[in-house]
Amino acid sequence: MATPLEIQPDLADKLTTLAKARGVSVDDLLKEIIETLEPRSNGELSLEEFDRDMDLLTQGLEQLPVNYQGTYSRDDIT
Repeated sequence: MATPLEIQPDLADKLTTLAKARGVSVDDLLKEIIETLEPRSNGELSLEEFDRDMDLLTQGLEQLPVNYQGTYSRDDIT
């Protein structure tokens, strides 16, 4: 059974534009968004979710030195 939702016209336009860009219907786009927000019942992430989370964790860290020469010991913590 379909349930009508009232949303602002500008939001409807954005959803339609995003759905068209992805080649899916607005319904499918909303399902995709909801699935990303719902917690998993078993607590496990899919590979795609894991990759997305790792990318989010590394954002803004590009300036860190790449060739660390320490030993990763307590002595390295200052």
